[in-house]
Amino acid sequence: MRQANLNIMMLNKEITGDGKNTIIFIHGNSQSLHTWDAVIGQEALNNYTRIAVDLPGHGLSFWSTDPEKDYTIRGFATEVNNFLREFEDRNYILVGTSLGTSIISALEPFPASCKGVLLSAAMLVTKNITVKDMMQPNTSAASGFKAASAEDEIDNFINRLIYRAGPEVREHYKVVFKQTDPNMRTYLGKSASQPPTIDMVANVMSAKIQVAVVYGAQEALVQSDYLNSTALPKWNDQIFKINDAGHCIELDQPEAMAKLISEFAADCFK
Repeated sequence: MRQANLNIMMLNKEITGDGKNTIIFIHGNSQSLHTWDAVIGQEALNNYTRIAVDLPGHGLSFWSTDPEKDYTIRGFATEVNNFLREFEDRNYILVGTSLGTSIISALEPFPASCKGVLLSAAMLVTKNITVKDMMQPNTSAASGFKAASAEDEIDNFINRLIYRAGPEVREHYKVVFKQTDPNMRTYLGKSASQPPTIDMVANVMSAKIQVAVVYGAQEALVQSDYLNSTALPKWNDQIFKINDAGHCIELDQPEAMAKLISEFAADCFK
C-alpha cells in the first residue's frame, strides 16, 4: 500500500511495502518519483520497503526561492541528506538514475545507515572528469539545462533518453518535464558548466560501501565506460549493461532493473 506525504519546504515521498530492509529511489533531471513506479511494482522487490522521493523543483516537492543555492548538486545533496535523516534508524540502499547518481555521490557526510548504492546511468564528476567529458561525442542535452524548450526539442531530448518504452511512457515524461520548475534546469545548467567542486568518485569511495554501476546497452547520452579510468571499485567487478535499454533503464526495462536491484540489495543486507 502506498502512502503519500506532502508538506511545504519538505520533499514529497511515496512508501510502498513494509519490509525489514529499505530501498530509497532518487530520480533524474526533470523527472519525478513516478519514474520508478514500474520498478517498484516488480515482484522481485516485494520483500523490501520502497521509498521514492521527489527532488526539489520536481513532482510535488517545493520550488526553491533560492534556486542559485538549492538547484545545484550540492544543494540537492543537502536536501536529500536532510530527507534521509528520517530513516537513519533503518538500513537502506540508495538507487539513483542520472542526476540522482550525482546527488547520491555528493552526499556529505555520507549516511551511516546506507549500506550500498546502485547508480544507473551514472554521472559522477571528479577533479579530472567534468559533465562534458562524460558525454558521448556530438551529443546535446541542452533541453535538460534550460528553462524553456520548443516541443520538438523536448521530444528529441526524451527520445535520446528512452530507447524501448512506448509513446505513453514518453508522453508522461514530457508532462512531468513541463511540470518541473524551469529555474531548476537553468541553475542546474549553470552549476554543471562550472569546474567540479567535489570529487564524487572519491566521496562515494570514502563511505566504504558497495557500489553497483549499470547502463543501458543502448545508452545514447553518457559514455558508459568512463568510470573505468577511475579507482571506483565496482560490485562484482563490472559495469552492468542491460539490453534493449537507453539512459532511462527504469523506463525501458523495469523488470531487469528490479532484478539487478534485488540481487544487489540481498548482497548489501546479508
